[in-house]
Order: sequence, then C-alpha cells, then structure tokens
Amino acid sequence: MSKQTKKGKLSFLFLDSKCDKYINWAVAILLLIGTFTIVSTNVGKTTYAPNIVSKVLFKQCVFVVCGYIAMLFMNKLFRFRWFAFFELLILPICLLILVLPFAFPEIGGSHAWIQFAGMSLQPSEFAKPLILIVCATCLYRSKKKTAMLKEKGKLFKKAWIVYVCISVIIVGQKDYGTLAIISFIFLSCIMIPKYPVLQRSQRVLKLCLYSGIVAAVVLFGITNIGTDILKNTPLAHVAVRIENFKDPYADVYGDGYQPANSLYGIASSNIIGKGIGNSTRKYGYLTQADNDYILAVLIEETGVFGLFGLVILYGIIEYRLFYYAFKTSEDMYKIILGGTGVYLFMHFFLNAGGVACLIPLTGVPLLFISSGGTSLISIMMTMGLAQNCICAIRRKEMDRYL
Repeated sequence: MSKQTKKGKLSFLFLDSKCDKYINWAVAILLLIGTFTIVSTNVGKTTYAPNIVSKVLFKQCVFVVCGYIAMLFMNKLFRFRWFAFFELLILPICLLILVLPFAFPEIGGSHAWIQFAGMSLQPSEFAKPLILIVCATCLYRSKKKTAMLKEKGKLFKKAWIVYVCISVIIVGQKDYGTLAIISFIFLSCIMIPKYPVLQRSQRVLKLCLYSGIVAAVVLFGITNIGTDILKNTPLAHVAVRIENFKDPYADVYGDGYQPANSLYGIASSNIIGKGIGNSTRKYGYLTQADNDYILAVLIEETGVFGLFGLVILYGIIEYRLFYYAFKTSEDMYKIILGGTGVYLFMHFFLNAGGVACLIPLTGVPLLFISSGGTSLISIMMTMGLAQNCICAIRRKEMDRYL
C-alpha cells in the first residue's frame, strides 16, 4: 500500500511523502469505521432486499476509491496558479452544475440531487471546497496585484460574488444545512487574514454573526415566536424540525418518530453499547440509519467509548490542521487549513447535535461515516487540498534550515 519515494522515505498510499501522517491515518480509520457501520445499518433491510449488503458494500468501495483519487489529485497535482488562470472558465461551469438538480424531482423536499442509473449525486457538496479555493486564489492573485490589499472591497470581491451565487442556488434548492456550512466556511476565510483593508468588514461580520446567534436563541429557543412565523411560510418543515428538537416525544408516531427513536437508541446503549452489529434501531425504526442517524446506531452499538473514539479521530485531524495553520505565515494556506477545519467541525456539530436533539436536525451527513458518495468525495478532495498546503509548508520549513 506504500511505495518507496526517490528520497528513500515511505509515502502513505502514494500520497506526497511530506503529507501529515496523523491526518492520513485518522482519515483511513474513519473510512474503515464508516464503511463497516454503513454495511451494518443495512443489515436491517435484508428482509425485503436480500442482496442489499453486497450492493451497499460495493457502492461504498466505489465511492472510497473515487474519493481517494480526488484526494490524490488535489494533493499532488492541484496548483493555485492553474486555477487562477482558468478561473473564468471553471467558475461558470461549476455554477451550471449546481443548477442541474432543478431538472430532477425533489428528494426529501429538496431539489439538491442529480439522479441517474439508480444513484443520486449532490453537487452542492462540491461548493464547500470550491469556496475555499476561490478565497485562497484571491490571496494568491493579491501577491501580484498589490492594489487588492489597499482598496476596500477589492480583495475578496470575486469570492463574495461566487458565495452569493452559490447561496441563491442553494436557497432555491431548500438545502439550508449545506448553506449554513458553506456560510461558516466562507466566514472563516474572510476572518482569517489580518489585513487593515479587511478590518472594518470583519467587525461587521462578527457583529452580524453574534446578533444572528442571539436572535436565533431568543426567537427559536427561549420563545416560539420564530417557529410560529415559519409555520406560515414555505419553511414550515423547518418549524417542525425545531419543534422536534425542543420536544422530540411530543409526536412520537408522527414527525417526532425519527428523533425519538434516535434518543431511544442512544439511551439503550448503556454506556458500553450493545456490541458491534447488535443495534435494534436499524431494523426499520430509523429510516435514515445509514445517513442522518448513523451516529445513533454507532453509539447504540459501541456506547460512549465509540463516540469518544470518534471524537479523538476528528480531534487529531482538527489539531493537525490548525497546528499547520498557525505555523505558516502564508495566509493562502491558513485559509485552506482553517476553512477545512471549520468544514469538518460544522458537519460533526450539526449532525451530532441533530441526532442528540440538542439542535434542529439539518440533514447534514457525518463526514467519513455516513453514506453518501458526493459528501465523501468532497471531503476527501478537501483533505487532499489541505495536505497539498501542508506539504508546501513543510518543504518551505526544510528549505529554511538547509
């Protein structure tokens, strides 16, 4: 699985030898856990689909291979100068692909998927690494065009345009969980650079963020004002999810069926879990057992120890990403590494919080664990991009001491 590089050092799965090995191993273990759990959750469907396990395993292996190829490409071949050169061609194509799901029927009340050959792809997942690359490319371009660092509104002008276009498309698709993650990724990219020209906009964005959080807590948490308003709008389904998070047992046999059974599964784990493969909630109680609620099944089978292990693996990746982000003086790399950390954290926060009914369920997958080929390929691509930056940082550090 490894090969000998020219310098005599072993590379992990043919990736660049300067990649961070802790991130590589954490990702590999998470993929193994995710693949096993996805197969396990589909055992409950064998009563009416005897070949479901082999089909799911094959599909997951295909997605893992595709994700690895995307990771390898971003790690070894991606260059910001190429993206900057072809940007005017790449961006319209990407936006056009994001619009394609409108030509297909809704799935779960959202126009976010392209369906073909019995499979579904969610193009909006690729908007997450795209917004990271666009923001980093703005800083790459500013190295040659120093006027971008002096004139207000110039540095991230193109990134703002892309973000607004993506947001409009995703709002039309009614995929608000994805929009929230993309918004936080974009916000982190804007907040990371410390240029005087950005200080005013950064203060405004901080104020808007804090005000939005306070307003959300007051309108939807402390009171029901926001929920009552949403019920009379096209966002009535969001109001239902908010009510379920506040009291998942109010309608156990209706809209609260899934969140209630998620909590039943977690509570029945008895700290140590029922044992790998012994979940009962995957047998029809959780219809999204391999996706939105896969964490509930994982906790039911492995208990708190399984959750703790998962947190450690995510924590290793987060720590190493921010370790290099703080180590480098290159803002372009800081944006990629910091944004990737936010990307990973937001998925975990929204999925785990929704499964535990601590926040409304958003339908956001648990990265590396939940089924879903598009989300897996997207995060693998992003990890390859992050490793690309880490390799550049480590080479620069070596050159400094040679």
